[in-house]
Amino acid sequence: MESNLFKKSSFQKQIYILLISIFSLLSISSCDQNNSSSVQDKTLTPSLYIYTGRTMVDPLMILVKEFEQIHNIKIDVKQGASGFLYETLKSQKTGDIYFPGTKSYGIKGRKENLMSDAVFVGYNRIALIVQKGNPKNLSADLNQLTDPSLSVVLGTKDSGSVGKTTRKILTKAKISDKAYENASFFTTDSRELFNAIKNKKADLTMNWFAVSKWQDADKFIEVIMLDPSISKPKILELNLLNSSQNKILAKKFLDYAGSVHGLEVFYQHGFFTKKEFLASTK
Repeated sequence: MESNLFKKSSFQKQIYILLISIFSLLSISSCDQNNSSSVQDKTLTPSLYIYTGRTMVDPLMILVKEFEQIHNIKIDVKQGASGFLYETLKSQKTGDIYFPGTKSYGIKGRKENLMSDAVFVGYNRIALIVQKGNPKNLSADLNQLTDPSLSVVLGTKDSGSVGKTTRKILTKAKISDKAYENASFFTTDSRELFNAIKNKKADLTMNWFAVSKWQDADKFIEVIMLDPSISKPKILELNLLNSSQNKILAKKFLDYAGSVHGLEVFYQHGFFTKKEFLASTK
């Protein structure tokens, strides 16, 4: 009796071991196939690297996600102050597309042989930004930036497009020295200027109008538009970098961003007036 039980137990063990072995082989085979597929996908799927100013991130990311789905690729986006990004791509000689807050960086980049093709996608324009409800009853008068009773925050003169454009406007108005002396503090880009108003660290700042279209922006800020003679719209362009390792795909993204659909996305985020959008899509 004991002998039969022992034999039966042994037989069951052998079957069990056999089943485990088969399962292990199937698992290894499946893992090998998955790994092979993963490596193959990485080999076949190209990627793009885009440098962008922070003001334009929202519409850009909409187009990036759409483009990724269409072409089954991954796009890396690095955001920051346009001037800082320019120096980064210049020193590192990497990346595919550069999207600064003003066209001037693209002009400079072509002179320094850093970029070539460009596509137009809208305009940036400076406005005065105040806290929700305009509690200080401020107007479109630039001289308010020199008022010591107000907490004024401005963009750093040379760190990015918003700071450089602000400096030009204040210089033209002949109040730059007084305005900079009156500033409570300086920030590097549009995101930090927005946060200064949002967090009630400032009564008044100069920033891109498009920040008013950011999600929930209307809960924290209000815009005071400046006359176009004071705040001239700045052309926005995506630039193809000469360092690009995939120029064909990068050019396709430029074409996609500059299409009627792409321009409409930028229009919805405050980079066109209705008149400008209609004129650009004729």
